Amino acid sequence: MKPTYIAAALSAALISGSLFAQTVVTVNGTKIDSSELDRRVQAVVAGSQGQVQDSPELRQFIAQQTVLETVVTQAAKKQGLDKSKEYKDAESESMKQAKAQGADKQADFKQQWADYQNQLLMQVYARDVINKNPVTDAQVQQRYNEIKQRYDNTDEVQIGEIITDNAEQIKAAERDLKAKKSFAEVARKYSIDPNIKAGGAVFSDYISLRDLQEARPNIYQAIGSLKKGQYSKPISGDKLHAVYYINDKRKISIEPLDKIKEGLRAGLANERVQEAVGNLMQNASIVPAQ
Repeated sequence: MKPTYIAAALSAALISGSLFAQTVVTVNGTKIDSSELDRRVQAVVAGSQGQVQDSPELRQFIAQQTVLETVVTQAAKKQGLDKSKEYKDAESESMKQAKAQGADKQADFKQQWADYQNQLLMQVYARDVINKNPVTDAQVQQRYNEIKQRYDNTDEVQIGEIITDNAEQIKAAERDLKAKKSFAEVARKYSIDPNIKAGGAVFSDYISLRDLQEARPNIYQAIGSLKKGQYSKPISGDKLHAVYYINDKRKISIEPLDKIKEGLRAGLANERVQEAVGNLMQNASIVPAQ
């Protein structure tokens, strides 16, 4: 089943499978039931110290991660990676540490150990993919050249945004900005973004204007020519209204290859793993419960 169909297909199964321990999805013949998803959701909620609540969105995410984990560990076992020296050595060392700390005496250790084994097997699978298709120096150089050609001496910006579903509110926000009130103050007053309302960051990380032009052309059109400290005219779409602000604008300077080559190598290796996992998911039999 294609990954794009998994989320929609799982939604109905999650709703119907939330009260009883019944199969939610079958992955290459392996059944995943609602009790397993309940356990994983409860572990995330408990470990978040109140930051994460049980929700349909969380359950959807956990379900997708469980499917992914199942597909990858199945493939790893099929390749015999659970019998490999790398896996066995890491497993043995971890068990020694667990026993030394007394973790093996805990009531839920069996389940924790099974979870650990799956995560370890996924890591071994990823390294196996990379070892079979290593990143060469020439490929690192090529990626560096592409990045330098695309970004060097172009602009990147740090953006703030005020988003509201009320046209009058965005007009009021614009009036406050014209009155020289700070953008952060105005954003906290008018934006419907819950993170901003709660005192979270008002300004984004730096983003390349070239990337923004391709990914969000409507926003780029509104801010592309603005200078630091300027804000856009209100723009509307999808029943929302927004004003964007340039908190900072600067030139991108690509560092010498020697300083970033290991990061580039890691990125290329990660792309190989993502491609391999994507192929596994593409070819997997993922059947949500009816």
